[in-house]
Amino acid sequence: MIIILISIVIVLLVLGGISLHYNRIISQRNEQLLRILNALDDYRAIMGEEELSLDEQEEKLKNKQSKPQPKTDKEIIMDEGHSFFVKMDAHLNKERPFTDPDFDHYALIKFMGVSQETFCKLVPRYKEPERTKDYINSLRAEYAAKILMEHSDISMNDIASKCGFKNTATFNSAAY
Repeated sequence: MIIILISIVIVLLVLGGISLHYNRIISQRNEQLLRILNALDDYRAIMGEEELSLDEQEEKLKNKQSKPQPKTDKEIIMDEGHSFFVKMDAHLNKERPFTDPDFDHYALIKFMGVSQETFCKLVPRYKEPERTKDYINSLRAEYAAKILMEHSDISMNDIASKCGFKNTATFNSAAY
């Protein structure tokens, strides 16, 4: 009888340890999702809560960034790049092509309808496919956060596949 009780206590301790480990992982994911949602709130604070078309959003950003002094060529390129990025980000969040697991750097360029040279000029921080992959995965993670907020009963495998991750491991690594 004592051996059975000791075995039960050991099993309960192991299960408690596993539970603590997964609670820590979930807590870390929640913190990351909170950071993503805060960044989204910051973006919405710039754009406002009103429903605007992509062109209207671009115009609003241009008005906020208008400067009375003449701009240098570098400033013009930076403004065009910022405007292009905002337009791209809004378009991606509206259409959600990133839910396709094969959506990558080259698919993004094709989706935006520009040449690779133009894309790299307008968005130089995503010149490298790996950095673009990180951006796409952040969009997927943000979309996963929205799904989780609306449907907390969906499994991680289902969320990963709905958001465009090739597997749960990729989803987990993008979530950190």
